[in-house]
Amino acid sequence: MKLPHVLCLTSSLLMTSAAVSADTSDDVDHFGPYVGAGYGLLNVDGDDFDEEDNAYTLYVGKQVHQMFSIEGGYIDFGQYGNDSYNSELDGYTLGFKLGLPVHDAVTVFAKGGRLWWDAELNAATANGEVDGSDNFYGVGASFAVSQGWDLRLDYTRFDVEFERDEIGILAEIDDLDRKVDLASISVQYTF
Repeated sequence: MKLPHVLCLTSSLLMTSAAVSADTSDDVDHFGPYVGAGYGLLNVDGDDFDEEDNAYTLYVGKQVHQMFSIEGGYIDFGQYGNDSYNSELDGYTLGFKLGLPVHDAVTVFAKGGRLWWDAELNAATANGEVDGSDNFYGVGASFAVSQGWDLRLDYTRFDVEFERDEIGILAEIDDLDRKVDLASISVQYTF
């Protein structure tokens, strides 16, 4: 499934959620603890979004105010690269989300925080494992489908930087630092 198919599916879900939420907007509660799971496509340093470069997310959070949430999660970025060089990356996040309700059932938000990551680097001549922590930031929208259930769209950038002294012989590769963009769709349940 290429990006246009994902966008078509997403827009269909959004129209459906808007119709459902029109009947249930009085019952929608956006406060409290929540959990969610999602799937997304990766764009690494300006490459095209590709169905082979995908990621899975799990997250928990607490909406403490109509406009403010604290959120932590796990992201498996999967494997990226080719036969001569590839990497596997996963990590944990902790961040803040600032939301602006634009309708009873629709909230747009900006988020930012920290990613603690582990990477396995594989090159034709060497392999290595490294870890680190870097910032992330993003924007998105949440659509209340019914009491407690939300459909969420996120676009997040992770700035992953490798310390040259940690990666040994792999430091000779021109530039291992990566800007990883994640476009994801999630289902969220608020308790």
